[in-house]
Amino acid sequence: MIEVANLEKHYQADGRRVKALDAVSLSIAEGDIFGIIGRSGAGKSTLIRCLNLLERPEQGQVLLNGVDLTLLDSRDLQHTRRRIGMVFQHFNLLSSRSVAGNIRFPLELAGELDNAAMDARVTELLELVGLTAQRDSFPGQLSGGQKQRVGIARALANHPEVLLCDEATSALDPETTDAILALLADINRRLKLTIVLITHEMRVIRTLCDRVAVIEGGRIVESGEVIEVFLHPQHEVTRKLLAETGFYQEASQQAWRQHVQGPLLKLTFVGAPTLNPVLDEVSREHSVRFNLVNGTLADIKGTPFGQLLVSVVSSGLSLERLQQVFVDKGVHCEVQA
Repeated sequence: MIEVANLEKHYQADGRRVKALDAVSLSIAEGDIFGIIGRSGAGKSTLIRCLNLLERPEQGQVLLNGVDLTLLDSRDLQHTRRRIGMVFQHFNLLSSRSVAGNIRFPLELAGELDNAAMDARVTELLELVGLTAQRDSFPGQLSGGQKQRVGIARALANHPEVLLCDEATSALDPETTDAILALLADINRRLKLTIVLITHEMRVIRTLCDRVAVIEGGRIVESGEVIEVFLHPQHEVTRKLLAETGFYQEASQQAWRQHVQGPLLKLTFVGAPTLNPVLDEVSREHSVRFNLVNGTLADIKGTPFGQLLVSVVSSGLSLERLQQVFVDKGVHCEVQA
């Protein structure tokens, strides 16, 4: 488990003292995939680099399974960092070393294994990330996705408890991004490894993460389970990030309100109700006529969900009773102003 409490961090920029982290607190459960999302300059890169003290906060605590990293001396900190692997945006591979040599490098630095054991570990990791055939290739001969797989294998070399991913997919095309996300999900399942990743892409959060924190101006403005944050965002920053990917449609709802008659309902489906003909059932069972205005159907880490905006053209039920009908069918219903 990772506990972050009241982290503060400043930088000097253009003669000014700029606050990069402002009283940041987080709790990341063992085995979770935890996403930190924000725009450029929001503080997310500083935050993830504080988790292994590559950046040292001026105030606050970073605890890994109860051990406060900020209190460790340099020797103990170096030893503890072996429990925290890190994957970088631009790969940071050694061009003079082969794929196997790059993965072997942190094992050599640790100095805990003999040559045979290091070779065995490298072979195991090559198989895990799907690069057995590229064992003797050099970084210049690899695609971007293959380079990132090397970076992931290297980060896993010393059996870490936590894997930090610093914009690990932002330099990749969408298809390769999907493959790397699938690999990280597989590693999380196989190794029960806690993964913390930062990104500016909501799609990455939706595909991979269990929980998410939204950072803006060095502060955590919203956090929670991904499906709850996506479907019921509370902060304006979260709403804007979601609106850019089509998941939050408040502005569009206001525009549509001028062109439709009757009350507007926002229906939120999660899990099994998403796959059921709920709107048709309610229409037939209660003689309600709906006009479908807009909708989104997708999934969040394999869980199907949907949000529909409908107008009630005619109904013999009060709005309160109609809301309860949807609730009884497992659908969240909000009346839109």
